[in-house]
Amino acid sequence: MRILDRYLLTEWVKVFALCLLSFGGLLMLSEAYNWIPEFLSWGSSFATISTYLGLSLVTFMSMLLPISLLISVIFVLATMNRNQELAAARAAGIGMWRLTAPLWAVGLFFAGFLAALNAYWVPDALEQQTAIHEREQFAALRKKGGAVLPSNQSEFISFDNTKAHRLWFMTRLGLTTGQAFEVIVHSFDEKGRELRTVSARFADFKKVAGRWQWTFREGRDLHFDPATGSLLSQPRFKELTVPDYDDDPEVMLFATRAPDTLSLREVSRFVEQTGSNPTGRNAAYAMRYHAIMSAPMICLVVIAVAIPFSVAGGRISPMVGVAKTFGLFLVYFFVSSLCSAFGESGALPPIVAAWLPVVLTAAWVVPKLKAVN
Repeated sequence: MRILDRYLLTEWVKVFALCLLSFGGLLMLSEAYNWIPEFLSWGSSFATISTYLGLSLVTFMSMLLPISLLISVIFVLATMNRNQELAAARAAGIGMWRLTAPLWAVGLFFAGFLAALNAYWVPDALEQQTAIHEREQFAALRKKGGAVLPSNQSEFISFDNTKAHRLWFMTRLGLTTGQAFEVIVHSFDEKGRELRTVSARFADFKKVAGRWQWTFREGRDLHFDPATGSLLSQPRFKELTVPDYDDDPEVMLFATRAPDTLSLREVSRFVEQTGSNPTGRNAAYAMRYHAIMSAPMICLVVIAVAIPFSVAGGRISPMVGVAKTFGLFLVYFFVSSLCSAFGESGALPPIVAAWLPVVLTAAWVVPKLKAVN
């Protein structure tokens, strides 16, 4: 590593650390103001409150890193430009790509870090926060005679398997017991016309030869004419097994959770079960999957946008470049949020909605980077 690289990284680390600590401190103060009174009303310990706030910091990192990276990069480069340090380096024959190589390396590192953060650590932190919140709340309610739903169980589940054209409803599902109660399964053809409805008082599920097998008990098996919608038959049964019904019950429980709380492994399983570009409610889960894949690119987008505006001619204040770039960054987030809304609603294919902001930004900023170099 050259002396110039070390100097650039040293100056960047100072500003980056200051931004990260400042923004992180403000967010933690806000989080403490919102949650400490509630936890104290439940009689929670100091260790529990500290753990909850520490997990909040993990969830904030996916937002803090890009903003801190943006401000630190633009401020350091603008300061060097104002002090004629960039001009001296370029007069010595160092191109802008080589000069900013350490910052691109930092961007690649944070891209990988952000991918792991969004895929694993943030969902785990959110899950632990939810567990702490429910535990403390139920502990306070238990003193008044409240009850807690057993682990790995959920009530009132609806699961739309768009890939297999099946819609499930049940009042309770328990992974530990291997049973579901008051189960209704609607099967449709590719045109959305109903073919069959299985209604059972309860159902058992288990894995046989690597596939889930559902056994329905005490119900009716309704068959419909897809062309007219008329009922053809509705025989009763005491026990019924449909070989095609191999839906994963754990994935069904994922449908009861918000998409942002699912890890990459969980949302990958959900997308594999329901399809990569579903419509309706499942589009939000597919959008979560593709967002995890595209989110790390924000670290490279930040650097690509910052460089052209920080090395503009003239001895201008670094804060002018920060203001301009921050405004463009807000535009990027607006476009990204708009695309996410369209992707979650199914108006755009989730994969298109996730990558469109990155593609548009690259198409706009690459010519500017070439001109600067």
